[in-house]
Amino acid sequence: MTPSIRRSLVLLPVLLTAFQMSPAQQRPVLSPRDSVFLTLDTNVISVQYSRPSTRGRTIMGELVPWGKVWRTGANLATHLKTNFDMTLGGVPVPRGTYTLWSIPSPKGWTLIVNKQTGQWGTNYSETQDLARFEAKVEDLSSAVDTFTIALDGVGKSSGILKLMWERTLVSAPFEKNDHIRPLSPRDSSEIALGGKKLKVVYSRPAARGRVIWGSVVPFDSLWRTGANAATVFTTGLDVTIGGAKVPAGTYTLYSIPSSAGLTLIINKKSGGMPNHDQTLDLARVDAKNETPPTAIDPFRIWFEPSKKNTVLLRFGWSDRSFSFPVKSQ
Repeated sequence: MTPSIRRSLVLLPVLLTAFQMSPAQQRPVLSPRDSVFLTLDTNVISVQYSRPSTRGRTIMGELVPWGKVWRTGANLATHLKTNFDMTLGGVPVPRGTYTLWSIPSPKGWTLIVNKQTGQWGTNYSETQDLARFEAKVEDLSSAVDTFTIALDGVGKSSGILKLMWERTLVSAPFEKNDHIRPLSPRDSSEIALGGKKLKVVYSRPAARGRVIWGSVVPFDSLWRTGANAATVFTTGLDVTIGGAKVPAGTYTLYSIPSSAGLTLIINKKSGGMPNHDQTLDLARVDAKNETPPTAIDPFRIWFEPSKKNTVLLRFGWSDRSFSFPVKSQ
């Protein structure tokens, strides 16, 4: 074998390796994935996120626009995981995995904990929000070139979530809390009519900073009129609700909210899980939006006395309420 052939055989693997390198292997990752963990006693909270760098750009108000939902990083959505129930920024967050979003503005930041996970950072669904809250914003004494998320411990059961980039520091306290459940507790309301009892049993979800009507409660879609188990209405006498005849008995209440009002569905199912069987619908009645004097939170159903042989069945949440007259037959 000649010396030139031997040299070619030695160089061949090197050349093949160079040609086989993918473009991704040849280019540096501009926003590498990173993670941060904090252990509190036997509990762990972590954040996985991508870390974009300034690279000579203006960040706040330009690359990160004011007043719009930001993925709080780059590329894949930023994920927050906790194996303990806690309050974050004053709102309850049960143990689990979430995505973390934000709405920056010159006057303050809103942080969003969202129930959807595993998605790209442009795939945000407001209807999946668990909670929103206002975070503290401060100026940093020196610029941070690469976006950084930190978890700082404060004692054995609490800490601070920090977001840092350019000269902006955004922070929110968190604390272990074993008393946040259930998020939507069961409640009831009752009243006497014609010597008999009317009663409604329902769950009470809270706003937790979220947009309710048209988001948490979508327009033109069936809603369980509460949360979790079915909302159950029981009447000890024959009545009319919004003009519809309802014999004495137990029913499930569903509803279809719209931008103009709410359609109440009285269903002959007697409770349990909120699955809707349209063939069991007894009646549908409509009510227009009313604006309560103060925001209602959490969601509430209640009765109010009205005229003789009549009470009002009322529903309210956030900036809307609805009334249905209930009359004895």
